Amino acid sequence: MVRTIEDLPFELLSYILNEAVELNAYDAVTYTYGLSEAPHPLRQVTLQRHVRGRVAPDVLRWNVSSPLRQVNRRWHDWALDYSMKDLYIRRWRGSERWMESRNLAELRKRPSGIAVYRDSFCALRKSVQLFSSYPDIASYVRRVWFDGFRVAETDNYIFQVLRNCRNVRSATLPWTTLRHVSAEDWSLLLQGGQDRQALFSLELLAVDLKASQTRDPANICDLRPLDVEYGLDFSSLRRLKIFGNTNLLPITDTDLKAMARTARNLKAIHITGLSSVTVDGVMALVEASKYTLRILEFSPLSDDGFDHPDPSATSAKQHLCPLLLDCPRLENLSISVPSICADLFSNEAVHWSGELQIRGGTTCGQDHTLSSSINAQDVWRVSNQARALMDFRQKQGAQLDVEIFISDGNPAHWIFEPRQRLVHGNFDLAEAMSDLTWPLLKAPSGKGPYGQTGLYGKDEGPYECISERSFSEGLQRGFVSF
Repeated sequence: MVRTIEDLPFELLSYILNEAVELNAYDAVTYTYGLSEAPHPLRQVTLQRHVRGRVAPDVLRWNVSSPLRQVNRRWHDWALDYSMKDLYIRRWRGSERWMESRNLAELRKRPSGIAVYRDSFCALRKSVQLFSSYPDIASYVRRVWFDGFRVAETDNYIFQVLRNCRNVRSATLPWTTLRHVSAEDWSLLLQGGQDRQALFSLELLAVDLKASQTRDPANICDLRPLDVEYGLDFSSLRRLKIFGNTNLLPITDTDLKAMARTARNLKAIHITGLSSVTVDGVMALVEASKYTLRILEFSPLSDDGFDHPDPSATSAKQHLCPLLLDCPRLENLSISVPSICADLFSNEAVHWSGELQIRGGTTCGQDHTLSSSINAQDVWRVSNQARALMDFRQKQGAQLDVEIFISDGNPAHWIFEPRQRLVHGNFDLAEAMSDLTWPLLKAPSGKGPYGQTGLYGKDEGPYECISERSFSEGLQRGFVSF
């Protein structure tokens, strides 16, 4: 018989407490405010409040669950689990200066004052102290994200925090930890032990560093934890994400191939926004996890900006289309490959759905090698086969939309949309060559060299779209080419 709230099953109690903190969040302070001008003696000042920014989500969770922690031990533990399950530790960034004048209008014209100093690693150091002193609090952390810490000193602090987070399942780390941290610490994080969980998801984020940081001997040091003799095991990982370019010890194909030795259970691979990795390293991971892989995204960038590099400029010598079809559970795909052919869309047993993007540099030759030039008939054969596969998947109740990007290193990027029978691209030069007689019909396009994401302010100009028939006519008359 239920007499008090404590007699309820934990599931019902958890639901009630969750509703309580949601109501607290509705009334809590979610934004920080500032004043336009401070009051002065013997002077009437109109105060105006302005929004400075949102309260961080982890801080908000801690504040709204604070009353529950004071009730009893059971509620205290629930509140800790609610507020600490997602931990976001960010490096302090600011440009505050001490005010040397009471007149804000003067400060706007001539800002002055000594810069306010704060320890930019303070949040990380405090976290190390807290979790070292109270490891039970760290045991409630399930997901952790370290933002802005990219030097050897902070990498050691990061793994001091992770040593106490026994139940962490997802970690977002700087790529430098793969260089500055020992294989022993990585093994403890990836495989866990008797009293800790194994890591489920790993994200490595990279950015360019300052010149002074790239010259620091401590940052240049590479402990090489991925070497064979250390036997690092990635078999517990289900999700791997690598994002961003860097000018210091970037992740390369060698690193991915080292991970592929044991990463046999990945369900999702996201490798985007970097130029130091080619399709060779990605396919090594794909082959290792081909029986479990569900999501594959490989969108590299060129060294000089947002543009995708020429996909054919790789050392891949294999015919990759059969390798992609050899992943029986693959559902979502976005990849840049050296070449494409109709075989990629010939298998009706695939489970692909959603938006599928294939970026190719050329078409596969008769012997499934890279062709030196693109055959227009091969492109139409790929488009027709993709259209047939989309129709078949629609009959099975799955919506599949294929986009095919063709770029052999020339400035022209053609995006084929087989379902709509459209070709997207920049046709300004073609119009000039035809004395404005071709194409007869065209429409604005919301696509760019990067799909739906646009042109990022590049000089290519707005894209337009025309029909496949009109594009074929332009190919025959020499107005457009591959």
